[in-house]
Amino acid sequence: MKKVLFAALMTIAVQGVFAQVNKGQWLVGGSAGFESHKQGEVKATEFTFSPNAGYFFIDKLAGGLRVDLASVKYKGADDASSSFLIAPFVRYYFLDAAQKVNVFADASYGFGSVKEDGESASQNGFAVSAGPAVFLSPNTALEFALQYRSMGGDAYGDDNLNTFGFKVGFQIHLGGGKK
Repeated sequence: MKKVLFAALMTIAVQGVFAQVNKGQWLVGGSAGFESHKQGEVKATEFTFSPNAGYFFIDKLAGGLRVDLASVKYKGADDASSSFLIAPFVRYYFLDAAQKVNVFADASYGFGSVKEDGESASQNGFAVSAGPAVFLSPNTALEFALQYRSMGGDAYGDDNLNTFGFKVGFQIHLGGGKK
């Protein structure tokens, strides 16, 4: 019985090592981010939370959907604004599976709204981020990324808001992938 249990555990462990970024794998997780930016004379600090889910259509390339929730505090203002964005994304991992540290690039384009002082306005924008993914186990990764975003739409008038920021994320890689 001990031999059977040991063999079963080893089979699961070996399959997990090769299942990080392979076709057929699911990606579930999210990130939290921080940005400080200035538009005109207005300075702002923004915090974001972005849950996501994706699927590896081919080895090392995943696509999916992300929801960006943000809160923006303007310097000298009492109230904060909030925003909501739904964004399809693609993500590519540059190194092969079973690496302790992998490098990824991620791009998304989304649509949503901004709410400030009881008024809502539409927004759209794209984001590009890249950084290392540190695999804490064969199926969980801690991520650090630098991000560039460009936001536009009715909420921003004639001027797009272009920002650089930092994100920390956590991803769980589910499913067997190819063996």
